[in-house]
Amino acid sequence: MFEILRANAGGYFWRLKGANGETLCHSEVYTSKQSAQAGVDAAKRVAPLAQVHDRT
Repeated sequence: MFEILRANAGGYFWRLKGANGETLCHSEVYTSKQSAQAGVDAAKRVAPLAQVHDRT
């Protein structure tokens, strides 16, 4: 589940939570709620195409 939240210093960010309620990742801070929503939309669009690069 994606959540859009207000940042303490102002602006908005999104957070992706797993089924167990734990935060999986979060975004940078955006200046507007609309920009944060666009970030969610972009993450949802590119995530199925993402590759894993093991750099260990």
